[in-house]
Amino acid sequence: MKSLLKLIAIVSVLLPSSSYAQRVYDEDYPNRMKSLAESMNKHGVFNSIEIAANIGTTGFGLEVASPITKWTKLRAGVDWMPHFTIPMNFELSTYTDGQVDDKFDRIQEMMYDMSGIKIDQEIQMQSRPTMTTFRLLLDVYPFKNNRHWHFTTGFFLGGNTMGKSVNKMLEMPSLMALNMYNRLYNEITSDEFYDKAAFDPDFLADFTGIDALKGTYLDQRVIQELQDKMFSLGKLGVHIGDYGYDEDGEPVPYIMMPDHDGTVSAKAIVNRFRPYLGFGYGGALSKDGKWEASLDAGVQFWGGVPKVMTHDGTVLNDLINLRGKVRSYMNLMKAIPVYPTIDFRISYRF
Repeated sequence: MKSLLKLIAIVSVLLPSSSYAQRVYDEDYPNRMKSLAESMNKHGVFNSIEIAANIGTTGFGLEVASPITKWTKLRAGVDWMPHFTIPMNFELSTYTDGQVDDKFDRIQEMMYDMSGIKIDQEIQMQSRPTMTTFRLLLDVYPFKNNRHWHFTTGFFLGGNTMGKSVNKMLEMPSLMALNMYNRLYNEITSDEFYDKAAFDPDFLADFTGIDALKGTYLDQRVIQELQDKMFSLGKLGVHIGDYGYDEDGEPVPYIMMPDHDGTVSAKAIVNRFRPYLGFGYGGALSKDGKWEASLDAGVQFWGGVPKVMTHDGTVLNDLINLRGKVRSYMNLMKAIPVYPTIDFRISYRF
């Protein structure tokens, strides 16, 4: 009740009203304001400002803080994660009629003969965090005779992408060659290819870009052999995992294809607004008590397990039988539905 009366008194003094002009010229007004300031200072309301630097699982940060009552302190700041990379690898696979098989060596040899580019079977990726967040936290000091311990509540606010993965630049030739091969496969195995190659006089010139082939037709037996060869090789892509199982109990693979620019990528998505709960311990570093250090630990509730989405919109959380490093990283994320937050902070009080 005392806190409520105090708040009403402050608001009644500070808010403008129709009697504002009278209050300005009221001789007692300066005394009332002085009394209010003394009362706020006595009860520890905004009687000091702290500037702090912190480092921890949220990266590096800067903070401004001030007490708002004898038992509470309000903190606001910004954290940013430095750029560092985590290696991740994908392996290219061949598949025919929706089933993964092992014909990569044959396609690799064919594409090298055609283009001079050797497709690497293992595609190297780089993952890096992309977190910059604003924090607004309230520290509560519940122990009258011990100002070291505090409990904290509040929130973090930032972008919804906590990390990205993208292929290394040195993998671009392999991924572009992969796209070229799949485009060739789709053209040659299409229903229209046979009729165009056998009967359209301009088709070969348009298909190859060689004008001298205008008026040339392919032998029907050659066309059939070419199509049979492509069918036997199958398509090429990155087998990440499976959608599920078909009626016969066979896995239905998810094959990731490079984007139109020859890249493969994924991102981890969380909520922008992340409530926080934690506790901390701090103490003075200098005799005058102006320099302080504290260690805080808690969790950000980022809305459950982060959702990992590839550049084609596939959510990896929905897949089964994940392969290689992808499976390891996804298992790690599923085990951490909240974000552990540990901060070491040094502050100076003015």
